[in-house]
Amino acid sequence: MKFSFAKLASLLWLVGSASAAGATSLPEEVSAARAEVDSLAEQLDSQRRSTRDDLSALRAERAELQRQLRLEKIRRDTLTRLRAERVKRMDDQEGRVLTLLEPIERSLASAKAYVSATLPFKRKERMRLLEQIEADLAVTHPDPAQALTRLWRFVEEEEALAREIGLSQQAIELEGKRLLVDVARVGMTLMYFRLPDGGVGWVRRSNGAWSFERIESAEARGTVLQVFDDLKNNQVLGPKRLLISTDLPPAVERGLK
Repeated sequence: MKFSFAKLASLLWLVGSASAAGATSLPEEVSAARAEVDSLAEQLDSQRRSTRDDLSALRAERAELQRQLRLEKIRRDTLTRLRAERVKRMDDQEGRVLTLLEPIERSLASAKAYVSATLPFKRKERMRLLEQIEADLAVTHPDPAQALTRLWRFVEEEEALAREIGLSQQAIELEGKRLLVDVARVGMTLMYFRLPDGGVGWVRRSNGAWSFERIESAEARGTVLQVFDDLKNNQVLGPKRLLISTDLPPAVERGLK
């Protein structure tokens, strides 16, 4: 309850009225007025204490808000600094990536040219591996290290193919038809195939391009079939009679001399 000066004035008026009314009622009126004044004084003290408590709470709240504001400023400055450092790291990383991408892309182009020039042994599958590496490098944030690892693994596999002599199967295009044939391969130098009907053929280089051709000569057919039989019986070592094209790539011709 708020202290009212109007009430105090009324009490003073009552005291004056009590004096006029006579000595017989004066003590009672004064006593009542004193009690009222004491009550109002207590209310005033209570209001002051409450006001002091409210002010103290407000000061504490303001201090807490100021503390939080300082912490937020520190946090903002920290985040700004970390963001700037991250942007710099990303710029540096992108610069390193661009530096690495150029030689990797050149190596990919060389590998694709090599696959196109060598024997057409599962060429689509081999080329698809290189195209996948190329596609992974075309994304927004490529991983040159992973691409280089995969490219190196591809080179190792190609090296193994060049040393390998054995039998396998693959689909070929022959005379307008797609056929699954048995393949006898001597590294990446010679490749013969055996058709489902028993016929045989070879991969021959002519005018700078590879083609699948049937072998009609009985003697040549016998030579190729003997190669299939030897490889089937694991007779890889020892002298072999081979059918060799007269139009081989220069590197292959040097290797056969």
